[in-house]
Amino acid sequence: MNVLSAMAGINDGEFCKKFTKQGVDLITLGGFNMDVPTFKAGLENISKYDRKEFFTCPHHISEDLTEFIDVIRNYNPQWKGKISVNLRAANHEPFSLLYNNENIDILEINAHCRQAPMLEAKTGQALLSNTKVLGDMLEEVTTNSGKEISVKIRTNVEGVDTLEIVEFIESYNVDYLHVDAMNPGVDGADYDILNKICGKTGIHVIGNNSVRSHEDYLKMLDNGAESVSVARAALEGDIDHIFM
Repeated sequence: MNVLSAMAGINDGEFCKKFTKQGVDLITLGGFNMDVPTFKAGLENISKYDRKEFFTCPHHISEDLTEFIDVIRNYNPQWKGKISVNLRAANHEPFSLLYNNENIDILEINAHCRQAPMLEAKTGQALLSNTKVLGDMLEEVTTNSGKEISVKIRTNVEGVDTLEIVEFIESYNVDYLHVDAMNPGVDGADYDILNKICGKTGIHVIGNNSVRSHEDYLKMLDNGAESVSVARAALEGDIDHIFM
């Protein structure tokens, strides 16, 4: 699959709809803040770091997502791809807010964001160091959501054994492992860790990080990813050339 990765404050229906005509098979909306701690962290991201964030109130997220997905589907009714929603939460409880949204195909747990307010809220990348909470989330969504489940992780996080985390995630009924193969201090993906992950897990791996060209795309596939996702390159408006 060719995947549009989440970008907080950017990936709503209006932004995402055009990619239904650019070779994308899976569109990721979000990331969205699902509870009070992550919502407050999002506001702090805006005020302290001038980052884009969605202002969606957790209590209205179901309705807002329905509107975003309608925008995408109505723009290109011929597009038969999947819709994923990237979600930040501090515990397992908020995910049930979206179980009745039949137009959502995939719930993606955000174990990836690294902004200080998110880490202080014990969400995003912080979940990689707290397998109790991450496990509770995985148990909740894989048991009760009735949807496909993705987990987006970041590699090479200090104090975290990436391969152990992958093994832990695989112990649950997860459908996709979305891997930001971050290579600290390097402007490019860590293909070595991606290759090791793909060789270790039977989960469908979506490779992500610094995919800006067709060559980057092919290198992700050559190192074992079954799918590849694009994020920041999509801000330029045209990503079809990356997949072709």
